[in-house]
Amino acid sequence: MCDPVSLTIAATAAATVGTGFSALQANAQNRYQAQVADQNAKLANEAAKREEENTRDAALQHYRKVGALKGQQRVAMAAGGLDVNFGNAAELTADTDMLANEDVRRIYDQGAENVLGRNIESNNYRSQAKASRQAATGALVKGVFDVGSTALGGAKQYDALKRKGY
Repeated sequence: MCDPVSLTIAATAAATVGTGFSALQANAQNRYQAQVADQNAKLANEAAKREEENTRDAALQHYRKVGALKGQQRVAMAAGGLDVNFGNAAELTADTDMLANEDVRRIYDQGAENVLGRNIESNNYRSQAKASRQAATGALVKGVFDVGSTALGGAKQYDALKRKGY
């Protein structure tokens, strides 16, 4: 059987190494979480750009549909012998333009809301990455103090045993 002094030294060394290892593991885990959050922020930015492109495409598609509708209206009115630039025919064309503009405004407003949501998501991920990096640093600092505290506790026990004559 080992003497109490040797056991105290061995236990202190093991506890100190374990504490240091735990600090390094916590640091590594937080750095990994920061990397994941950075990647998620990048993906959210890309999604925001895609959303802008999709919004423009939806507006263009709507303009094309409206153009086709206006063409059909003109053909129908001309076939009926109406002057498309005067009276009810002109009002119908103006109403079609007004409704088309309202629809496009809604398309762009919805797209802007979606982009805003993606930008907020990206900012949240960047904040999470920053917090994880700070936590990684904090884990190392805490680990240093915990290692020191463990070593000092072991030294105190060692001193007490030495005073008792072991």
